Amino acid sequence: MLEQMTEKFQTAMKPVTELATLNMNTMQELAEKQNSLFSSLMSDGMSFVESASQQKDLMSLAEMQKSYFEGVQEKMTESAKSSYTLISETQQKAGDMLKGMSEEMTAKFTAK
Repeated sequence: MLEQMTEKFQTAMKPVTELATLNMNTMQELAEKQNSLFSSLMSDGMSFVESASQQKDLMSLAEMQKSYFEGVQEKMTESAKSSYTLISETQQKAGDMLKGMSEEMTAKFTAK
């Protein structure tokens, strides 16, 4: 009896568990992306400061600064696009999971 209850509970909780796992994996992937972006920006920033301190004329410094900020903008844009894609895919998967769960529950209730 207890074994049947445990099995039914696990079956009932399966969609919730799958959804929680999907969310956890997505959050972990987003955190890794943000960590990578932050590390890259810090490294680029340190390199820029080091190189900027060695520049002798203002035009070279201005060109260097322009190039640095274009690189930062490109990295931020790429990171945002990547994160948006990941979140969109996760949202689609979660929607499919919930739709499947709803269809399964409807089938169980109409069958009885």
